[in-house]
Amino acid sequence: MKRWVVLLFSLFSLVSKAQDSDIKFETVLSKVKLGQNERLRVSFEMNKDGDFFEAPSFENFEVLMGPSQSISSSFINGKRSFSKSYTYVLRPKKQGQLIIDSASISIDNTVYTTDPKTVLVTAPIDNPNAPKTAQDIADESLYLVATLSNDKPYLNQGVLVTYTLYFSPRVYINNFIPVENPTYKNFWSQDLPIKEYETRRTTFKNESFNAVDLKTVVLYPQKSGSLALDPFALELYVQIPTGRRDFFGDPIMRSATKTVKAGDLSINVKDLPEQGKPSNYSGAVGDFKLSVDASRTSLEANESTQIKVKIAGKGNLKLLSVPELSLPSALEKYDPEYTDDVRVNREGMNGSVSNSYTVVPRYAGSYPVDPIEFTYFDPNSKSYKTLNSDPFDLTVEGSSVLPNTSASAPIVEKNTPTSSGFKSNAYQTSLVTIVTSPWFESNTFYIILALLVIIGFTINSIINALKANLGSSDQGTKKALPKKIKALLKRAEKLAKEQNPEFYSIASEILFSGLEKYSGVDLSTASKQEREEKLQTLGADTNLIERINAINDRILLVRYSGSASAPFEEDLKVLHKIIDDLL
Repeated sequence: MKRWVVLLFSLFSLVSKAQDSDIKFETVLSKVKLGQNERLRVSFEMNKDGDFFEAPSFENFEVLMGPSQSISSSFINGKRSFSKSYTYVLRPKKQGQLIIDSASISIDNTVYTTDPKTVLVTAPIDNPNAPKTAQDIADESLYLVATLSNDKPYLNQGVLVTYTLYFSPRVYINNFIPVENPTYKNFWSQDLPIKEYETRRTTFKNESFNAVDLKTVVLYPQKSGSLALDPFALELYVQIPTGRRDFFGDPIMRSATKTVKAGDLSINVKDLPEQGKPSNYSGAVGDFKLSVDASRTSLEANESTQIKVKIAGKGNLKLLSVPELSLPSALEKYDPEYTDDVRVNREGMNGSVSNSYTVVPRYAGSYPVDPIEFTYFDPNSKSYKTLNSDPFDLTVEGSSVLPNTSASAPIVEKNTPTSSGFKSNAYQTSLVTIVTSPWFESNTFYIILALLVIIGFTINSIINALKANLGSSDQGTKKALPKKIKALLKRAEKLAKEQNPEFYSIASEILFSGLEKYSGVDLSTASKQEREEKLQTLGADTNLIERINAINDRILLVRYSGSASAPFEEDLKVLHKIIDDLL
């Protein structure tokens, strides 16, 4: 029995310690910046009841009200929640950076303290008691921040850029539209689609805020030095509660619009070290493995085998070169088939790239496949590493043996006898000249030549007639699409059938390639107004400009929302029509 009592007591102690680790006691401010004649609400909040609460001295503040105590407790789905707060209303006595010191309380015989908080007190405002407008609340409640996973990467080392929207719990976001998009010049870049926005509670500017990641991009710098990133800007449409309700009991909301912008960022890209750089280094950065495998190493002459050279791991896989396979000259090697099995996520590129060679031996024998060498730079160890594949032999069976080209045929000397014991034979040869006429002077040649001339003249006449008919019926057929746009449209059609959100990245490239071909200038970085003015000066009709704006808005919305329910096929038709009208 005593053993059970000890065991239960130990279990209770463990549970108590686990609960203690979840205790929160913090200071919450109504604002972090105010005029000297404004009021400040300070709350000390905890998630477990305690005793012996001690407030700070509030030096440099006048206490207008407090402490007022509030307790909330609930039991939902078998889980109990508790909150308690002590609230004060203060007014600053002077201007400047003022500190609210720590408060303390005893919870379960342990004393907890809050962190000190700082507020900025400015000059008195004209009407401190005037209610704030919806725009005032929106201005102080919405922020867009860009963060880098690494602001000092090596050349060709991956960097993750995350654009996070911070918004106060007192505002509701209805919609957002990108108005400025980074171009990532001097970077290889890929947007990571966000399937679902996840909101989290955090502390921002010493206040409680909600945060949501709206856009993530993987970058691989292609140039060393200080590289600037263009800002990313959003237009936000928000609703703000008024604190009042209508006849049906629903809250009355006020609307506001705010444009937020992630500030300019720069990445200091380090060049790769020259010390220890091998002469065969080709630019690979990351952590890789090399393998060379043959589908079979024993085969008959004139049969084929596949030899695959594969680079796998994490790093700039899409940007590196797979080392070339070197084989004996007796083996026929065909051009390799390149395979890209690379995934891009928040960690960068990972997967593999490979070249698969078809090899056909023509002669029997044993042929060595020498090791392949591959060098890369490892940013973790800050050093170059060289990999070598394992050598192996190709064994070829068959009756046909490779000729020994190095052996020379024996030389036989012919000697003329000088002895008179032999008599030479004299032959009288009668030569008859055979006269033949060349083929190009024959009758057959002239008949064939005449037929070819007649056929050529007939075909030329038919072609000219067809051109004349086509020209009269269509006032000069439109020029063929540029090869780049043609290739992009083909890829877009495939992605649209797959309902792949990457379709809209390709669609953006198609649209602005077409606009550049039409206008002669790159409009991808121009604002909407600048783009419209340029198209109007070139004589584009209003309907075409409106369709361009509509499809561009759709592209931006889907690219940055990651929606998989977009009308891919319909947008592809619209894009086709716009390109046809432009070109």
